[in-house]
Amino acid sequence: MKILDAQSIRAADACTIAHEPISSIDLMERASKAAFEAITTLYPEKEAFLVLAGTGNNGGDGLAIARMMAKAGKQVLVRIVGQAEKGSADFKINLDRIQQECPEIEMRSSLDGVSQENLVVVDALFGTGLSRKPEGEHAEAIEAVNTLSAEVVSVDIPSGMFCDNPSEQEFEAIVRANFTLTFQVPKLAFYLAENAPFVGEVICLDIGLDQTFIQEAESHFFTFESDDATALRKKRTKFSHKGTYGRALLIAGSDGMWGAAVMSAKACLKAGAGLVSVNSGGNGGHIIHCAVPEVMYQADECDSHWTQVPALTGVSAIGIGPGLGQDEQTARALKLLIQESKVPLVIDADAINILAENRTWLSFLPAGSILTPHPGEFSRLTGHSGSHFEALEVQREWSQKHGVVILLKGAHTSVSLPSGQVWFNTTGNPGMATGGMGDVLTGIITGLISAGYSPAKAAIFGAYLHGLAGDLALENESFETLSATCVIENLGRAFNAIGYESN
Repeated sequence: MKILDAQSIRAADACTIAHEPISSIDLMERASKAAFEAITTLYPEKEAFLVLAGTGNNGGDGLAIARMMAKAGKQVLVRIVGQAEKGSADFKINLDRIQQECPEIEMRSSLDGVSQENLVVVDALFGTGLSRKPEGEHAEAIEAVNTLSAEVVSVDIPSGMFCDNPSEQEFEAIVRANFTLTFQVPKLAFYLAENAPFVGEVICLDIGLDQTFIQEAESHFFTFESDDATALRKKRTKFSHKGTYGRALLIAGSDGMWGAAVMSAKACLKAGAGLVSVNSGGNGGHIIHCAVPEVMYQADECDSHWTQVPALTGVSAIGIGPGLGQDEQTARALKLLIQESKVPLVIDADAINILAENRTWLSFLPAGSILTPHPGEFSRLTGHSGSHFEALEVQREWSQKHGVVILLKGAHTSVSLPSGQVWFNTTGNPGMATGGMGDVLTGIITGLISAGYSPAKAAIFGAYLHGLAGDLALENESFETLSATCVIENLGRAFNAIGYESN
C-alpha cells in the first residue's frame, strides 16, 4: 500500500471532489461515517463519548461523528478548542448541523469534571496538516486528554503529531491514542519508533478517494501487505529439482556461537533453497551435522572461526555474519569475499560491524547485496544518530549511493532499495525481541535469493515471512516464550497462510 504525504492526501481529496464528483462536505460525511462505524465496532458496549474537536476539517469530522453518535442513542459531550467563528467552512456546516439536529449534546468549555466511567474520547483536534507544535489551550486540551483513564481514538492522526516530519515537541503535546482511524492511506509517521507511544493500533478506512490519483501519485514509501506477499510468492513446477532452487552458502558461526549458524541454516532450507552449505571454523562441523543433517559443511582450516573464502563456483546466494566474530583474519577474508563474489551477499551482524570499520569496501559490494542491521549496527555503519525520520533518509541515501538493499530491523522493519523506494513490513510482534531472530532472517533471505527471488523481493518478502511466522507461533506461545526456533518451526505455516495468486 502506498504511503502519501499530507500534500498528496489533500490533492487526492481535491481530485475526488472534482472528478467523482462530490462536495467537500459530503466527502467529510462519508469519512465521518466510516470512522463512526469503526468506533462503535471497536467499543460496542460503550455508551459515553467525548469528542475533542478543533476548528479545522479534522474538527468537522469530529462534529459529524458526535452527531452520528447522538443519533445512535449514545451520551455525547463535545469540547471545541479554538474560535468556532474562524473555523473552516465544513467545520461550520457541521457545527450548525449538530446544533440544529442534536440540541441535547452537551457542549463543554473544558474537560474539568468529566466522568471517565465507561468513556471513550474521540480526538479530532488536529489533522495531517499540522506544521507547528500545539500551544496554549490546544496544548492544554491534549494534556488533559492524556491524563484521563478513558480509551482514546484519534481521527486520521493523533493530534499534535506531524505527518511527514519529526514531532519535535514535548510528549505531553501529542495525544496518546489506543486506536488511530486513518483515512484511505497510512501515514509515514505511524511506522517510526518514536511515535509508537501515541499511535496505538492503526486502522485504515477506505473513504473512496480517487484510486487513479492514488496509483499515479509519487511516493517513496510503501507498506507490504498480505496481498502483496501472495502475489509475490513463486509457484514450483512439477519437474523442478534441487538444482532449480539454487545453492546457498552461509558463512556463519565461531567458537561459542555455533547456534547462530544452525538457526540460519535451518531457516535457509525452509525458505526454499535447493542446497545449503555452511562454511566456518572446523570446531562447528559436528554440531552443524547433528543439528541440520540436510546441510553440507565446509570446514575452514582454522578451528575456531572463519578465515578463508571457499570455492564459490555454482553458488547462487551467500549469507554472511551470524555468530561470525570480528577476528582480524575474518575481516581480511570478508574483504576478499566482497572482491570475489559474483552473486549478491546478505550481510548481517558481525559482518556489518566489520564493514562499519572499513567503509571503503562498500564500493566493491556485488550488485544487489543486502545489509540487515539492527539500529545499533546501522548507527555504527552510517554514523547516524538522531530521529527515526532522519535515519530513514540516511537509509534511503545509502541504498541509492552504494546500490545496495538495506533492511533496517524494527517493529516495522524498513527495506530501502537502490531506486529510492522504502517498504515497511506489517508482520511481527514484541515476542520477537530476542536473540537469534536476526540469524533466522539472514537464512530466510539467503534461501529466497537462492530459490530465484531478486534481492529486493527477497528482502521485502523475507521480512514479511519472518514476522508472519512469529505471529503464527503465538498461537502456541506467549511474547515471553517466543524464540527464534519457534519462528523456524512456523515458516511452513507462514508459506501456507500466504498461499498463491489464484491465476
